[in-house]
Formats: sequence, structure tokens, C-alpha cells
Amino acid sequence: MTPPAGRERCFRLVALGDSITVGVGDTVGPDAAHGPGWAAHLAAVLGAEAFTNLATNGSRSRDVAGPQLEAALTLRPHLATVLVGGNDVLRSDFDARLTLMDLRRCVSELTGAGTDVVLVLLPVIGLFELGPRLVRRVMRRRVASINAAVQEVAASAHGLATDGPAAQPVSGDEPTPISRHGRVVVVDATRAIAPAVAKAWHVDRVHPSPAGHRQLALAATTALADMDPEYAPPPVRGSDQEWVRALAARLPEAPDPPSVRQRLGWLVRAGLPWCVRRGRDFLPGLLRAVVHDLRAERVLAPGSMVTSLADSGLDPRRRIRRG
Repeated sequence: MTPPAGRERCFRLVALGDSITVGVGDTVGPDAAHGPGWAAHLAAVLGAEAFTNLATNGSRSRDVAGPQLEAALTLRPHLATVLVGGNDVLRSDFDARLTLMDLRRCVSELTGAGTDVVLVLLPVIGLFELGPRLVRRVMRRRVASINAAVQEVAASAHGLATDGPAAQPVSGDEPTPISRHGRVVVVDATRAIAPAVAKAWHVDRVHPSPAGHRQLALAATTALADMDPEYAPPPVRGSDQEWVRALAARLPEAPDPPSVRQRLGWLVRAGLPWCVRRGRDFLPGLLRAVVHDLRAERVLAPGSMVTSLADSGLDPRRRIRRG
């Protein structure tokens, strides 16, 4: 059994999630060993022997905790990345408690199989930051509720983690988990991609840009190395800034950001059609959530026609219960 920091750094990494983990917003050339996306870049920086990206566009937490988790467990990975919730917050039936349950299942089963897990906090969705104040507030609360679920699951996992004996090797070429119970590390996507500044976001303002994907991979690498020095890839870690620059040199080259003409072209070809398709499902739920915000602040009179549209099942103020 060769640990991640062993001579050949032989271990398997799997990625679960949605379009961000698929790599939407990223662009790579032939020098990208594992393809596009932050998780693929993480595999390259860590020197993973094998990388499998199970993420699919449009996936919600139930998809990650269902088919993706099942496939991940069969691969017996040493390390898994989980980024969920981005599509859940865009749906009219959004319920953070369901995402919490799905996250619990993912982390529990992965760590129980000996897999270390990287959980990622969602960034605020930039597209909705361009909207009215009430829309911004609702979307921020939805994202915050997902992130509260991530933090709660991570805290629970830390309480359950043990330093058990190493798992025994199995026959064949399949890798085995590093330990009896995996560990969990949390990465804040907003802070991670901040160094890219204006180049952090794709033109859709929903997904990270090529620079953003690479910054997220570097942040995950640093978080893993802080958790366990065995995850720290060479060179030997000196000052953090010098070390991160050395790791960044391993990443596939990022292209220049698109021009204004290219951004406008994307908006006409893909952006507006996407908004129309997603709006049919999302806008009714968003309206109900906004109405709940207004009701909670007593801005609308009780019994008005607008307040009658509210659906308590979508209240963004609902607290996530423990247990």
C-alpha cells in the first residue's frame, strides 16, 4: 500500500458533483492530463495515479448521493471531492434539509469506506448579484443554507473520524483505502478563486473561469496538505507563497479571458436561452421565496393577493435542524 506521499504517489481520486466539477467554464489544451475542471487539476497537482470524474451537468444533491456515490464506492478511492447544491438552489422545490441529508449520506459512506473527502462551500452566484436586491438576498440565503449544511456535515464527520489501523490490501490491482475511516476537509470556493480577481468567473457568472478552476484546485491542495502532510506534493513545502507558485507551474496553461465581443456572442447563443429554460422552473420558486422575505419583514399586508402566492415549504429562513 503506497500512501499519497509515497515514492510513486499512487492513489485514486474521484470527483462527484455538477457542472462546476465537470469543468464548465474551464478551457484546457493537450497538456491537461485529466481534462478540464478544478478536480482534474487537483488530481494533476497531487500526482494521482488515477482520476475519475463522475460529475454530470445539472446534477442535484440527490443525484450525487445516488448514482454518483454508488459508482464512487465501487472504485474504492483514496480521495473524493464533493461539490453540490448549485443546481438545488436554482430549483423551485429547493429545500436545504434534503441537501443536508444527501451530504450526510455521501460523506458517511465515503469516509466509512476509508476515503478522505474534500467538501466545497458554494460561492455566491454572480449572475444573481446583478439582479434586484430582493433576488440577491434570497439567493445569498439559499447558498448560505447549503454552506451551513456542508459545515454541519464536516463537523459531524470530524467527530466520528478515528485513527484506525490501515486497511489490509486486497487481491488484484484495485487500490485500497488509506485508513479505516476517512477524513474531511472543507474548501471555501469564494476565497479560493479570489486571487484571480476579475478573471475568476466564466462569462455566465455562474461557473469559475479557467483561472478560477485552477485557483480552486490549488486551494484544495493546500487544505489537504494542512490536514495531512502526506498530501503535500513536492517540492518540499517552504513558504506558502513560494510553494503554491511551484504547484501552479504544474497546472495546464490557462487561456486569456474572452473579449467583449466573445462575451456578447456567448450571451446571445447560450446565455439567454439558458435563462429562458431554467426560468420556467426557477422563477415561480424565486417569487415565493421573495414573498416570504417580504412577509417576514411585514412589508406586505396579511391576506394580500401577493402574499397568497407564498409556499411555506420554500421558506429560505427555515433553519437546518441537527440530528
